[in-house]
Amino acid sequence: MTPRRAPGSRPLVLKFGGSAFADLDGYHRVARYAVRRSAEEERPLVAVVSAMSGTTGRLQQTLDALAGDPPASVAAMLLTTGETVSVALLTAALDAQGVAAHPVPAAGTGLLAEGPPDRATVTSADATALSRALADGGIAVVPGGQAVDAHGRTVMLGRNSSDLSAVATAAMVGADTCELFSDVPGVCTADPYLVPEARTLSRISYEGVRRMSRHGAKVVHEGAVQWAERAGVRVWCRPFPWGEGAAGDTGVGERLGGEPEEGGVAGEGALVRDRAGVVGDGVVVGEQRAVGTVVGVGPEAAAVVVHQGSDVWSFRSGRERRAVAGRLRAEGLPVTEFDTAGEICLTVPTGARGAARHLSGARRLDDLCLVTALRADGRADHIAVPRSEAVAEARRRHAALYPSPVGPTAPPAAPPVKARSPHSDVLVGSGPAPAPDDQRVD
Repeated sequence: MTPRRAPGSRPLVLKFGGSAFADLDGYHRVARYAVRRSAEEERPLVAVVSAMSGTTGRLQQTLDALAGDPPASVAAMLLTTGETVSVALLTAALDAQGVAAHPVPAAGTGLLAEGPPDRATVTSADATALSRALADGGIAVVPGGQAVDAHGRTVMLGRNSSDLSAVATAAMVGADTCELFSDVPGVCTADPYLVPEARTLSRISYEGVRRMSRHGAKVVHEGAVQWAERAGVRVWCRPFPWGEGAAGDTGVGERLGGEPEEGGVAGEGALVRDRAGVVGDGVVVGEQRAVGTVVGVGPEAAAVVVHQGSDVWSFRSGRERRAVAGRLRAEGLPVTEFDTAGEICLTVPTGARGAARHLSGARRLDDLCLVTALRADGRADHIAVPRSEAVAEARRRHAALYPSPVGPTAPPAAPPVKARSPHSDVLVGSGPAPAPDDQRVD
């Protein structure tokens, strides 16, 4: 079966994060949803997929146990296999629905990148190959976080880079909107897995979400924001999973169309009833209502970031820190410079390949974790606290930025638990996670 296409219609580009595939039936749910959206809107569809939740981290642990500092090309070869598995499984699920689907390899994405093979940067996009797949009908399934270099070799765009693949693809094929599905309700004022009181923003400017990403928030990949702004692509961050009706139809709210009305934090605006009958907060969009966050309109926003995945390093001078920070950024590593308690500090992602050679003159502050409070006026307040106190500090900072309404306060809610697919060990086995012989960076 090939869905009918409206003449001259722009493609739909939907990205599904690893939480969509927390179990194997997730591939069937995504397949049903993609088929319905493509058929209802009579538009070609590109599904950009992440690895099953937990897969890339498991592969990284396995590689770390085998080699302390493997070649970047080897890391890229291994860590991109999770998305390749998802492409194959979703294509199989679509085939089971009777839909012609096109599994797209890295070389067929049209994305060209340069830089370290495991942290490459997309430099250009050519829609030729992908347009041919869409012209044949059916649905194109694209691996997130993958591109090719000038020699045609598969490279990785860094961790959590499926957003970048999706938005660059949307820009490349002329889509006006790119929808990013994940396990959070949208762009939040803090990580809701750490700060249950975090609020979901109904809309935010490109610069607002870029600033959050630059300071370490796992919202929308900073590179994705740059591609979106340059091409005028509206990014719609949406929650997953969704509910399914009795007939098996899948609903996550209405389609996006037109400009959102005024409104900032979800909960201050209108209520939304999605196709599954679930009521939530969202943006009014023309006659429709959008669950999630629309990126590309609206103001900046205050937020709190906990740098849990980074180590804090101390330097002898600001000059030395700036030099190291510049070299690490040139290699595609996100870092944050800050001062605290007389220390000249820099955050570096824990275990980042190649970082050790730049840090020989620095001292790691083992027990510290950075918490950053981003103010709506552009200021950033950094505080380093013991790791055991980081979440509590983030909740205090968030409460200062977003005071609760006047009235009795409820006891603090317990943070939700992040899902991990029971099949994330498919490539490395189901034993306990291997422990490296020593720490990655010392």
